Amino acid sequence: MRICLIHQYYKTPETGGAIRSYYIAKHLHEQGHDVTVITARNNKAYTIENDLGFEVHSLPIYYENHLSFFSRIHAFILFVWATNKLLKKLPRFDLNYVISTPLSTALIALKAKKRFGTPFIFEVGDLWPEAPIQLKVIKNPILKSIALKLERNAYRKAAKIVALSEDIKSAIQRKAPEQEIEIVTNFADIEFFKPEEKKNEYLNKYQVQNKFVISYLGTVGMANELEYLINVAVEARSNEQVHFFVVGGGAHFNKIRALAESKGLTNITFAEQVDKYEVRKILNITDAIYVSFKNVPVLATGSPNKFFDGLAGGKLIIINFKGWIKKKIEQHDCGFYHDPESPRAFLELLAPYIEDENKLEQSKMRARELATKFSLQNQLPKLDKVLEGFN
Repeated sequence: MRICLIHQYYKTPETGGAIRSYYIAKHLHEQGHDVTVITARNNKAYTIENDLGFEVHSLPIYYENHLSFFSRIHAFILFVWATNKLLKKLPRFDLNYVISTPLSTALIALKAKKRFGTPFIFEVGDLWPEAPIQLKVIKNPILKSIALKLERNAYRKAAKIVALSEDIKSAIQRKAPEQEIEIVTNFADIEFFKPEEKKNEYLNKYQVQNKFVISYLGTVGMANELEYLINVAVEARSNEQVHFFVVGGGAHFNKIRALAESKGLTNITFAEQVDKYEVRKILNITDAIYVSFKNVPVLATGSPNKFFDGLAGGKLIIINFKGWIKKKIEQHDCGFYHDPESPRAFLELLAPYIEDENKLEQSKMRARELATKFSLQNQLPKLDKVLEGFN
């Protein structure tokens, strides 16, 4: 079957960032499908690359997390326009696999369905436009109405829907109860990330010898509210054993780093976004992964990559939001939730893991066990079920 995977943020292990769509394209290709990827890159020209046996068409559209709201909208519209133009030139596909966010990719799916009769699978990783509405990024009532209508049309006209969490599936079902929805979570790459002894080479590189390291890996944006972590670091600065590590990028990265500097914090290290191989090195010297979201209900429905990387690496998981991930952590006893408004409580909850090495190691072991449920080997075959009936 000829499948076009459309994802504006397609990444590879070498480029850094979330690589879910890379895993999906690779899997579909290995299953014998003729796969084409359409994405956007910060290049000056349109390029076609052969990646593991399938074509990746990269449209020259500039996008970074630090862009303003309207600059982002402009980039989204450009991607829709350029992709629609490209699809007219490419041979017809049997199926489009369209990934949101951004929600604007639904316009591509709907256009191709109308023009070429191409059915589409719509993958939903974040609930748009509900997330930007609750974050008060989208305030204009007309813009809200347009976005909500687009969301409904995408759900109802999709051949099938892939949701990245139980909570996302439930939210979609309330809007499109007739739809067939399969949950395919983000992936824990248990072959790439593995529990291992801390290496002196990395401990020396990052200067965290004899430290209990708590790492935040990923986007630092409005939705992540890493001010919560800074508040914890302030409370913890009298504890010389605890060290925090923030690795990533995003619209609020420099703001959060400046905030830490303004408070004179020496127990927190910042590093720009790195590729998957460097993430593995940082996980090696990490004891606990911190996953953070602003205290806004819709954000708790997501499926953040850092959670799954932490599980695969066998790390203690610390979160500051409720929802399906909190339930999983509590069910498997592999970490803890802390009230984001109470940084002192964070340290009280952390203390037993620092004081009792056996308790920490048991939690890490259970995290690794949970990772197997979200492994590529367990999750990717679900896509084969989704594709049934299209051949």
